[in-house]
This record gives sequence, structure tokens and C-alpha cells, in this order.
Amino acid sequence: MRLRPVGLLALALTCSWLSGCGGGGSSSPNGVPTGAPPTATRVVLVDGAPFSLPPGTATYKNIDQPPAGTIDGMLDWNGANDMNLYVTDNTCPGFNDLKAGRCNVLVRADGTSKPERLTFTAAVNRIYTFWIHNNGTSSETGSLTVGDTTTTPISQGPSPAPAPGATPDPRAGLAPGPVNRYTIKVRSIDMGNFNYRDPFQDAAGRWVVYPGEFVVFDSTQKNAGGDLCVWISNPRWTLQDPSGVLTLRDGQNNPFLLRTDVKKKGEMSLSATVDGVVSNVLDISAVGRP
Repeated sequence: MRLRPVGLLALALTCSWLSGCGGGGSSSPNGVPTGAPPTATRVVLVDGAPFSLPPGTATYKNIDQPPAGTIDGMLDWNGANDMNLYVTDNTCPGFNDLKAGRCNVLVRADGTSKPERLTFTAAVNRIYTFWIHNNGTSSETGSLTVGDTTTTPISQGPSPAPAPGATPDPRAGLAPGPVNRYTIKVRSIDMGNFNYRDPFQDAAGRWVVYPGEFVVFDSTQKNAGGDLCVWISNPRWTLQDPSGVLTLRDGQNNPFLLRTDVKKKGEMSLSATVDGVVSNVLDISAVGRP
């Protein structure tokens, strides 16, 4: 069903992120690094994150900018369904796109054994998406664990706060533009009182939400090299919602996020634009709880 645009939501707002910085090591005059060789350490990035999926649906969990190293993933589940695990970059907008070959699948574990395991080499400044697919005929629950074996030192505490009165530059540390690809996704779904559930798509590829939920949509801009990059103008979100299913929350202080409440049943679609680059379209269906 085609939905009538109800207007352009221009979020010319300020935002801030914490950004890391790299450093170089010292070496002797002949170019040989000094000191002991680095020791690889396995760091747990995701420790048994739970999921619950109806049959034939998929959900995802993002790993934001892990240290360079070898990533290992393990998917375990409680029932007898056929469960699969895939890893893409975070520009893959949905599992239906993955199945149709429109996403770059970096590695997959889609056999019949239990648990499913995979490994791959992680580069710096990347966001990876782990897709969990219930290929069975009944609902399934389980957990995902992700580790990273790396020689990169891991920070053991919070980043220092900026100096009083300082305003962090949200573009600091990002790769040069221009923006080449812009992707929007469902970031989180709060059923109430900070009780979050996994987002999932129905068989038609629509993201399923329920009245009363607080839904946050996220967006990511990348350059031609696949790196998070600087941008010029803040994103503009376009919501096609003729029956007023979604309402905007107060406190839209990050232009790359859209915070919404689901008020009633209905269908809508969402897209966004940054620096003239148009995102994918998210089709969303608000239905009654099963």
C-alpha cells in the first residue's frame, strides 16, 4: 500500500559522540619495534545476549567499532528449530535484503549443528551486524555471544570528560566525506519501563511494532570506502504516516536518531536524506500483540 507523505521532518539539531584516537608506537633506529611483542587477548563484546523470535523471522545485534582482531560468534538456542547466524556491515537494511543478495555477507553459519559458530577478521572503525534467523516452524529463544581476540589495548574505564565549557565536535575523528551511502534501521524497541525486545520483520519485510511501544530509529552515513565519515548538513527524516500511527518524542537532540511513540495500529514508511544521499525505506506495521 502506498502511503501519502505527511511532511518532511527537518531535524537540524546538535549532537555529540565520544570518539577515540589512535597513536603510534616507538621503534629503534633500524626500524625494529622496541619492547615485547603484543599479546593477544580475547575480550567478550556480547555476553549471552538473549533473543526471542517467531518462526520465519530475523533480528539483529550491532557490534560498534570493535578493536581490530579476530571476531568469534556463537549462537545457541533452546528448541529444535533450524537457527542461522550471518554477519554483514551495518548498511544491510533488513533480512529480506540479505536473503535477496542485496547485502554483503561477510561470514555465515547456516548449517544444521547446534550451536552455530563463526569467525572473521575485524577491521578498525567498522560496525558489524549479526543477523539471527529462525528458519524453523515455531518460536525460538536463545542467546548470542561475541568475542574479539585482539592485540589492541582495551580501555578499562570511562573516557575522560571534556573540559568544562568545551563542546565536542561530533565530526572529530571521522573519515573524510563525502557521504556515499546512508542507511536507516530500527535501533531499539522499548515495550515500557525500559523493557526492550528484539526488532523483527514479518514475511513481507515490514518491521513489526505494537501500540504503546517507544521505538528509536538510527541512521549511519559512510563514504565510498565504507568508513563512517563527516557530513555537511544534518539528516532530514521523511515519514509517510497518513493515519498518525507514530508521534515524535520530545528531546530529539541527535539528528541521526528519530525517537517515536506508537499510538495505534496502522502502516507507515520512513526514509531519510543527508547531503543529498537518500536512505533505504523502512516499511513499518503496527499491529495488535499476539
